[in-house]
Amino acid sequence: MKFLEKLFHAEQKTPKKEETGRNDACPCGSGKKYKRCCLDGDEKKRRKQLGLM
Repeated sequence: MKFLEKLFHAEQKTPKKEETGRNDACPCGSGKKYKRCCLDGDEKKRRKQLGLM
């Protein structure tokens, strides 16, 4: 019975967005670390979206 309850009452889990860490390889494929490649541009985009610029 517990199996059926879990099956029919399972919570919808949304997968977490994997974020790129500062020291991870850059997702653009340059081979550089993210902090040396695209971090500044991405931070500027986030600030602009939040209305901080």
